Amino acid sequence: MPKSVLITGASSGIGRALALEYAASGVTLGLIGRDKNRLEDAAELARARGAAVSTGTLDVRDADAMSAFLLAFDDEAPVDCVIASAGVTSVTRKEAEAADLLRAKEIFDVNVGGVMNTLAPLAPRMRRRRAGQIGILSSLAAFAPVPNAAAYSASKAALLSFSLALRALYRADGVSVSAICPGFVDTPMTSLYAGRKPGLITAEEAAHRIRRGLERRKAIIAFPLSLYFGARAQEWLPLALRDRIMLAFR
Repeated sequence: MPKSVLITGASSGIGRALALEYAASGVTLGLIGRDKNRLEDAAELARARGAAVSTGTLDVRDADAMSAFLLAFDDEAPVDCVIASAGVTSVTRKEAEAADLLRAKEIFDVNVGGVMNTLAPLAPRMRRRRAGQIGILSSLAAFAPVPNAAAYSASKAALLSFSLALRALYRADGVSVSAICPGFVDTPMTSLYAGRKPGLITAEEAAHRIRRGLERRKAIIAFPLSLYFGARAQEWLPLALRDRIMLAFR
């Protein structure tokens, strides 16, 4: 079990659930989120389970602030496991078709840039220590792009590719990298999506599956398996048929 865990996006959703999943006596948690009140609430719950907790009310897009917090935390409690789970989405609706494109830069800045700002200070130290785990929150949308969440899907596809490449690169240094690809998880972000949500699970169940996958050092932690296999299978379909299937989820 890792003794020092750093989690971004810890003020809500999957990140918050992960903080509580890992909270235990002897564990030091570094929790980063933008909402101070919700972040402190998660921290207090984690402390009640015996964990030592440091919090940073930070925007993952702020590279300098992220670096300062992460390096100071790592100095005090060398990170065994970092999970980059901060993310945002945008759902394009028929009455506002340009909305997703207008937010595309913000989505990439948070979802992709935020991961880079999280890993840049820590990954070199983990490689020098020749130990550690990195979990990067992608999505099943990386395999099956959602038509009305194009920028979100593209950002998650970028993270999947990045994770798999980084895993191969860091393997020789003893650092394991996993791409985390959930389906529908009951979180405030998922509530923005008005379409069908097959296989919806709680954030707590998602956190448990993520932890179990990281413990097994899996390359891709994907769930539920039925949606994962379906997402992978549709990659082989003719594009016209694939489009009809994906549009049915709107």
